[in-house]
Parts: sequence; structure tokens; C-alpha cells
Amino acid sequence: MRYLLSFLLLSTYLFALISKPVHSKITSIDEENQRVTISSVKGAQIGMYGVIVHHFTNSHSIALDWVKIISTENNRIEAEMIPILALEQSALPTGTWTPKVNDEVILGYNYHRALLIAPNPSIYKKVTDYHKERYWVHPDIFAANLSYNGHPSPLVEDFTQTCRANNIGIVAFVFDQSIISVDCQSFEIIQNKSISEQTDEIQLPFYTRVTKIEASWFGEGSSEMKAYSPYYVNLLAESNPKNEWIQNYKQKLESKDKGSSWFSSWLPNVEVTIGDESYEDGFEKNHSSDK
Repeated sequence: MRYLLSFLLLSTYLFALISKPVHSKITSIDEENQRVTISSVKGAQIGMYGVIVHHFTNSHSIALDWVKIISTENNRIEAEMIPILALEQSALPTGTWTPKVNDEVILGYNYHRALLIAPNPSIYKKVTDYHKERYWVHPDIFAANLSYNGHPSPLVEDFTQTCRANNIGIVAFVFDQSIISVDCQSFEIIQNKSISEQTDEIQLPFYTRVTKIEASWFGEGSSEMKAYSPYYVNLLAESNPKNEWIQNYKQKLESKDKGSSWFSSWLPNVEVTIGDESYEDGFEKNHSSDK
């Protein structure tokens, strides 16, 4: 399988999305539906997580709820409120504070910390070297967590668990035509950028220095991964059912697999092209439908 990477393009705008937290304010609250409206900020994307912070004084504050952006229409951001469970402690007293208008909202929380899923060490090094504005949590940490869970084929739950434990905001996947970035908590696609230089080296399930990921006897994620792109594209497609780009990309990969299963075996020297090869602007054109 061939992978493409253009570092001129990467250095220009691969991670033009939020790379550090941005601050906004709550403008209205729908307590019945657990929704808030937030002042518009540049770079906000559907699926992006943030946190509501209530300030008691200039030096004392508390995080009240997570928020996930569900709409960015008409210069307003609508977000769903989600309880923060990571800090639950039944032995300690809890407060009765609830979000209020003018409370601070920090979007892109932990987006400066990212996990890169790459097919080989060369691509991993080039991408991380070009983007030093992010702190790249090494995939060995993720691989160790997979081994503990017995999942040589990563599940969405494995990603979110590792992200919560290591304060990671973004997971970026390198494919043959794109680098796709997802919010690690919602696993929704927030950016897709085209890439273009070829390599054939593939390491499964991704580049890591962990030599063996232990497998459970049975259950989801316990089987060995057979192919890099089809597996991760399918994982992203399941979490983004309304995203036309990833759904089309999944169908394209499936069509290629079907074609190679019989046609290529009979006529191995005939090059077969299936579907549209141009995806450079596909995400931007279709992103508005991912709501």
C-alpha cells in the first residue's frame, strides 16, 4: 500500500486548526436540553471539545462541565454540556455550582498535546519535526495501553482512555492521501489535509517501538490488524457517519479491495483506477453536512 506525504504542504497549513486553547464566554443557557451558546471564535469546529470554567476570583476557579460543539452557524456556537467524570471522588464533598452566562469557555482544551498514528518511523519523524508547536505524546504510550487492554487492533475507547490519562486533545492519522485530525474525546473529524509523497513501508498497527502488543483471548480488538488504512478509515467512518469525505474514502478503499481480489489476480500488470482521485478539497466541501 502506498502512502503520500508532502512536507511543503504540511509546513504551510497541516495544523492550521487551534494549536493552543482559545477563550470564549457563555451567552445563553438551555438547562432543559443541556445546551449553551458561546461567543464565536476563529477556528471553532463541530466536534471540538472544551471546558466551562467558573471564576470565583482572579486566582480561584473551577471546571464545571465539558462542552462539545454541535453547531457553528450564523456566527454563533452551540455546544452540548457533558459532565466531567475524570475527577469524580465519592469520598470528597461536591459543590452545587452550575454554568452561568458569562462563565468562561476554553475551547481546544489540550489541543497542544497530540498523538500521531503513522505507518512508519520515517513519516512519524518528519511530521513531528515539522510541527514542533505541538507536544507529541509518543505512540509507545498508546501501544503500552493497548497491550494492557489486550487490543492489538485499537478501539475508539482505547484512544479516549489514553487521551484522558495523558491530557491529549488531538489524534492525527496519516493515510495515503490525507492526514486526518480528530478530537480525541468526541472522535469527530475536525480537519483533513491532502498530502503527496510516496512510501511503501507499513508497520502494524502503527509506528511504535513496542515490539509486541499482547492480545486478549477473545472480544473486540483482540484480533491482529491485517491492513493499516482500511482499519483506521473504517474506525473513523463509524464515528463520523455524516461526514461525506470519510464515507466516500471508505467506499473507495473497499472498491479497490474488491477489484484486487479477482481482477488484479488474473491481470496483475493492468493498472485499475476506481473513483475520483482528487480529494484535496473534499473535506472542506462536505464538512458543512457533518452536523
